[in-house]
Amino acid sequence: MFDKLKDIVTHLREIASDIDVETMDGKSAAELVRISEDARRVIDGLRTSAIGRVGTTEAWRVGGSKNSAEWVALHTGTPIYEAQAVVILADQLRHLPQTFEAMNSGKISTAQAVEVARGATAEPYSEERLLNLAKSATVRTLRDEASRVIAAATDEVERHKRIHKNRSLKSWIDPDGAFNLKACMTVANGALVLAALTPFQDEIFKAARKSGEHATPEAYAADALMALCAAKTAGAQGSIATKPTRSSAVMNIRIDIDALKRGHTVDGEICEIAGVGPIPVATATEYLGEAFLKLLVIDGVDIKTVAHMGRAIPAPLRTAIEERDRVCQVPTCDVTLGLEIDHIKPFAEGGPASLENLVRLCKRHHLQKTHDGFRLIARGCEGSGDESQLRSEPRWVWRAPGSADQEASRDLDLSDAG
Repeated sequence: MFDKLKDIVTHLREIASDIDVETMDGKSAAELVRISEDARRVIDGLRTSAIGRVGTTEAWRVGGSKNSAEWVALHTGTPIYEAQAVVILADQLRHLPQTFEAMNSGKISTAQAVEVARGATAEPYSEERLLNLAKSATVRTLRDEASRVIAAATDEVERHKRIHKNRSLKSWIDPDGAFNLKACMTVANGALVLAALTPFQDEIFKAARKSGEHATPEAYAADALMALCAAKTAGAQGSIATKPTRSSAVMNIRIDIDALKRGHTVDGEICEIAGVGPIPVATATEYLGEAFLKLLVIDGVDIKTVAHMGRAIPAPLRTAIEERDRVCQVPTCDVTLGLEIDHIKPFAEGGPASLENLVRLCKRHHLQKTHDGFRLIARGCEGSGDESQLRSEPRWVWRAPGSADQEASRDLDLSDAG
């Protein structure tokens, strides 16, 4: 068996050495990416299974390693934190046969397997639902849903207290001489940090866009932290600090009405700060204070009736759209900064300013849809009774100019990501 596998690896190396990527056209390169990804998934599944077996048989003891993760790091040339992550995943997969099979067959990536295993370890009944979600959602969406599962399946108050007890803020200088910060705190406290940074970050982003300069969202966030520190320092010294023109950001807390009445969530329910993560129900109603939040109770009311036929978007409707579309709604796009509201059916063609006709897109996809002929096609969700899954699955399919609606979205998603 091993001889055959070694022959396959040798043959793969020979084929790879004969491929001249620089002479390929874009379509061929995209196909090579797909084939390579299929091969990588199969190998990753096999490797993870083998690492799990090394752990259960304690083969890592040979050679003097102190644990399985150290052995993996030594024999694979990976950092210890990566080795620890794959050891944890391998151990979780021993109790999750569906996820184990999906990863070994290459149906899901290692990153997807990590999120499915994370949620299914806390709530085994969620395994199939998370695997189905992995077929259509981004890793970020899958991670959010896994976090909701964990929040509902564990003692949320005790988990909140434990995280708060272990809170930390560390700083160090890396080998390049750069200053680094790493913080760990509760989701509620993290949301307060983000709420303080957001007005500064928005103003910095707007100024950069007007000047034609471009940087990453992470760079703008670092600039916002410096602006906040400068404003606080100037204020403490009695100076007039420069403040952003926008008012302070408001945190939207999304909570199911049954969870609000009960005092805690169960599987399938949510209580979370939109765009940040799950929090205990008690925190939603007591910890943050009304001055900082909007409580968005999800009680089955058809908010699609909120509509306005003018171009202007009323504040309640804008709040609903921002809460619903927390990332760019083009599948595979995870941009959250600088999102713009777009009419699915253009206003000039009679498209109303209603919840069902409005969507938030990043600037790049907004421009492609407005000027380049790209389209958002509603994804049909009929026949599924799982409301929590419908809440997380992409609502749209992104179509390139001239493409047929019945085409599979895989090619378009990949080409757009490139």
